[in-house]
Amino acid sequence: MKSVKVPAFEHFLHEMIPLAKAMGVGVEVSDEHALTLTAPKEQNKNSLNTAFGGSLVSIATLAGYGVVWELMKNEQAGEKIEWRIVVKESRAAYRRPVIGDLRAICERPAKAAVEEFKAALGRYGKAKLKLKASVVENGNVAVDVTAAFVVSR
Repeated sequence: MKSVKVPAFEHFLHEMIPLAKAMGVGVEVSDEHALTLTAPKEQNKNSLNTAFGGSLVSIATLAGYGVVWELMKNEQAGEKIEWRIVVKESRAAYRRPVIGDLRAICERPAKAAVEEFKAALGRYGKAKLKLKASVVENGNVAVDVTAAFVVSR
């Protein structure tokens, strides 16, 4: 899968999702394996001087959203179809506090899952893709977020 240029998604985040801009979310890596987003702790800290829980779940959700956004951006190349992406459901598990900057990683789905998703999208004009993103600090998972994203015309 060819990835959309990094600035395109970052620009989209800052223009269309004001929370992402306020959090200082940026794209660290976007390749065939995963999408990694970062945000400075200073803009996302709580009263205990650790990362705010809402910011942690938000950046992980945005990483999942970005994987779907890039998938749809690549899919509509040359077409005029407007896709809507929404989070249908999500679940977060907080494992440890984050002391420094925020870093969320969402691995790209397996080829079979993407094919099944695209087939449903073509057949029904609507499809759901479940993704897992993690906030990681110093190699340790601090937060896991599992979310189902629905794409429709």
